[in-house]
Amino acid sequence: MKTRERILLTALTLFNKHGENSVTSVDIALALDISPGNLYYHFKGKESIVVALMRMHKQQMQRVLVAEKLDELNADEVMYYLYLLIDSLHVFRFFYRSPADLVEKYADIARPRKHILQALQTHLAELLGRLKRRGLLSASATDQTMLVELLCLIMSQSCQYDELNRHLDETTQRYHALSLIMVSLLPRLVISQSQSEAIRNAIESHAFANMSNSLSQDIFNQKE
Repeated sequence: MKTRERILLTALTLFNKHGENSVTSVDIALALDISPGNLYYHFKGKESIVVALMRMHKQQMQRVLVAEKLDELNADEVMYYLYLLIDSLHVFRFFYRSPADLVEKYADIARPRKHILQALQTHLAELLGRLKRRGLLSASATDQTMLVELLCLIMSQSCQYDELNRHLDETTQRYHALSLIMVSLLPRLVISQSQSEAIRNAIESHAFANMSNSLSQDIFNQKE
């Protein structure tokens, strides 16, 4: 791995763990066991690192938010797909911790961050719209609009709430966000009773990570 890539990945890890404001360029260099001068050769300060990470985040989300991926998505697969979106945001979760302060500090990330959230909302609207048209979602147009906003809010902000109030670890944060989303969506999804009960049980225990393979096997069998 090239030094530039190592710098970005190390910075991302430190920013996610401690918050961008608590990490200096020297901290990043020390974590990499390189000199501050070597780091400066690749990035002229922390701002250039943050901007480069935002560029990476935008490219990552462009690969994930592809409408064609929604074509064959069934109602009982929505949970797994939503987790993919949650996970993609959480990889760069420091961008969603005190976002107003971060954007004020680094003006160059304001526009791409806005574009990412707009693209996410558009994608979620398309997801719910396709499920509705296929008879897999019971929701009015107004409900769909509000659900899109709610899902986007949970995906982008629940990690901040969890860190401040619940002190949940990184993995549990993801499953907590998924639980919050599924509580809102589940009553509106047209799925079998057994699938609904399995998801409800997982929500109650926050045990999405340990769900049995029965749902996955059901999905596999339906596609054969």
